[in-house]
Formats: sequence, C-alpha cells, structure tokens
Amino acid sequence: MNQLFLIMAIILILIAIYIYVIKSSKGGKQHALRQEIRRQLRLPTKLADETIERHIKRLKKHNPNRSEEWYLEKIIYDLERDRG
Repeated sequence: MNQLFLIMAIILILIAIYIYVIKSSKGGKQHALRQEIRRQLRLPTKLADETIERHIKRLKKHNPNRSEEWYLEKIIYDLERDRG
C-alpha cells in the first residue's frame, strides 16, 4: 500500500512539474514577443506597453478568440510590413 501511494505521489509531482513548464514556456514566449515589439516601436516602455495594449484591443475587435501570442505576432508582422 505504501509503494502504491509513493508511485501515485511521484506521478502527481511529475504532472505538476510538466504543467508548470508548459505554462512557463508560453509566458516566456509572450514576454519575448512583447520585448520585440517594444524594440521595434522605439518608445519609452510605458508608452510602448500602452501602444501594444491598444493594438491588441483593436485586433481582438476584428479577430476575436485568438491567442495572446497570435495578437503579438500580428503586431510584429504589421510593424515589419509597414517598415518594408
């Protein structure tokens, strides 16, 4: 009985670690995308963040139910397109 409990505890710990890693990697990508947008905007951080949020709000209105990453990638795409 103790061995079964130990095995189940290990499995639960591994599942928790897996979920944590998955969530962390998504947040890390969003952070990196936001950093890239700030770099391309060449604005003070606060102003860049306000600009990003304004763009996300507009994109959500026209493209609902997309992921946060999608909106950020779309902003980068639009910035690069406008510069080219």
